[in-house]
Amino acid sequence: MSYNTNLYLLLFLPLVALAYQLTPKKHRWKTLLIASILFFADFSSYLILWTLLTAAITWCGGLLIQNIQDKNAALPRELRMKPKDLARRTVRVLRPALIGVIGILAGLKYTNFTMQTVTSLMNQMGAHLTYQPLKILVPIGISFYSLQAAGYLLDIHWRRFRAETNFGKLFLFLIFFPTLMEGPIMRWEDMKDQLFEGESITVLSLSQGLIRIGWGLFKRMIISDRMNTMVTVLFQPQNHFSGLMILLTGVVVTVQLYMEFSGTIDIVIGSARIFQIRLTENFRQPFLSQSAAEFWRRWHITLGVWFKNYIFYPVSTSELMKKWAKFGRKHCGKYITNLVISAIALFPVWMLNGLWHGPKAPYILYGVYYFIILLIGVAIEPFEKGVCRRAGWDYNAAAFRIFRRVRTFFIVITGETLFRCETWSQFTGMLSRLFTGGDGGLFEGKILEIGADAGDLLVIAIGCAIVFTVNYRLEKDPDLLEKLPMKPAPQRWAIYYAFLFSILIFGAYGTGYQAVDLIYAGF
Repeated sequence: MSYNTNLYLLLFLPLVALAYQLTPKKHRWKTLLIASILFFADFSSYLILWTLLTAAITWCGGLLIQNIQDKNAALPRELRMKPKDLARRTVRVLRPALIGVIGILAGLKYTNFTMQTVTSLMNQMGAHLTYQPLKILVPIGISFYSLQAAGYLLDIHWRRFRAETNFGKLFLFLIFFPTLMEGPIMRWEDMKDQLFEGESITVLSLSQGLIRIGWGLFKRMIISDRMNTMVTVLFQPQNHFSGLMILLTGVVVTVQLYMEFSGTIDIVIGSARIFQIRLTENFRQPFLSQSAAEFWRRWHITLGVWFKNYIFYPVSTSELMKKWAKFGRKHCGKYITNLVISAIALFPVWMLNGLWHGPKAPYILYGVYYFIILLIGVAIEPFEKGVCRRAGWDYNAAAFRIFRRVRTFFIVITGETLFRCETWSQFTGMLSRLFTGGDGGLFEGKILEIGADAGDLLVIAIGCAIVFTVNYRLEKDPDLLEKLPMKPAPQRWAIYYAFLFSILIFGAYGTGYQAVDLIYAGF
């Protein structure tokens, strides 16, 4: 029952909305919890026991941390622990709770990968070992709800909010069905009020939700699903494309991943909006980025924010980094000092980012790739600005912005090509063939041999033009889609019918097409 299926869109979601509306306000969160459990069970059945265990560890850990903080606050002021001493006390609970949450994730997702890697390394040193992979079933969405659980525990430790006493409410936060499979990765602080208020569905919330769902289906069915066969053919190991066909491969896989992932996020944001729940945006026109760092502030935003809040900031503001900053500025200068701090803080972020995507070498190398790219960006940005300043050029002039966007786009498509490859050797082989073979047959009609005819290519091109035009408008007016229900009736209904008929007529479904699986659901 994926978000883009008829079962979800025409049966599950309407029935949940109806049941929600008929339930008394104070109990509506329970309707959402039951719906979320059913949604989870449809994919993972009894594996929900692992999720219950994660939720139980998170709930108990949060309450124990809160209890220590409350007891300290109840003491006379002169007897209270200092903030650092209190943090040391609560970390005794925080540490095992985090080990439990992350340990379940690591044990289920990474045991086979770790053992196979260790076995391979040992064999390279002369051992003769074999490892038979275990048949480990992984609950749907485990990487998403595990990060939410870890963030919840850390925020209580840092006293950003109080622990939730109701286990059911915390469990709903972790497995809320719109966010379960592909995010966004939410924070308790952003969800704790609206998720449990039980606000009634209104004509406006229903309209805004359906519009957002329709926009997501437009991206998926007209563009991403239609490009699915192309991506499959382009990445088949036996197809050794070369020259510009490799460049086309990078563009196609990047566009398809964006349309699939952002389209699915549109569907889930629209689903939650029906219940008057506003989820955090996960994409903000990423292809307008002028640097790799800006790209990651616009792409999979909630994952980047999670790593920034819970990994980057704690590392960069740690006592060790403060000592280095004091020493480095005195002996090495501000530039080297900041570069070292950036390197040390970025390394765990991007290693964990790669691992989070899955137990596969290209994902880890994907993290290493962006670590290097971002560190280079930190290193050269002062020089770029200095050159422009000395030459009397405007660093923010249109020509320089366009240059930086084009440069960033090539960085991105290289990264997404690596992300999609099955092995490192496949990626390096594609890179080496990029500079051979001229156009690779691109201008001789070879593009029509990779699973899309001229009609498909025309629909994809028009669909992309529409999406990127709307994205340009959204950059200037982020509430553009939410304002549609407030437009005059003729204009509003013309847009509604355009959405509907474009999907029905030009959507890729039926014989010859296969809908793209939810790519990030596997993470």
